[in-house]
Amino acid sequence: MDKLSLKKEILEAGKAKMRTVINDFQERIDELKAVTIGDDFQETASQSESRKDSDIELLDTLATQMDFAQAELETLNLIDPALAHSKIEFGSVVVTDKRTFFVSTGIEEFDVQGNAYFGISTQAPLYKGLVNKETGDKVAFNGIEYNIQDVF
Repeated sequence: MDKLSLKKEILEAGKAKMRTVINDFQERIDELKAVTIGDDFQETASQSESRKDSDIELLDTLATQMDFAQAELETLNLIDPALAHSKIEFGSVVVTDKRTFFVSTGIEEFDVQGNAYFGISTQAPLYKGLVNKETGDKVAFNGIEYNIQDVF
């Protein structure tokens, strides 16, 4: 498989991973709403009020996290997988001797064709060391040296 076809597959897998995260947040929010709205008569008024306050805080937190994940998915939609990169920038796939990065958004490790990829944001400290590097360069981060084997 050529590199740009692989990059397209990596992008689609990254999007799928983000959609799964968003769906998980939505399911948790829906479950919490169902519990918060129902069962008021099983507790005393003070217990119910205290639990509802806690549930509302959790709902707000989950909604914020879901909004962030949706924004990350929108960021992924900005990537054109047909663009070949020779230097590391937004949208690059970076193969190192340690792991393979997809410069996009923060995405937990995901698999494409049996290989692990890790999405990193352009805001990530590691990215600051990688930006504009190319095949053959080395980057040290947190005591780990990465040898860049390929960029596309």
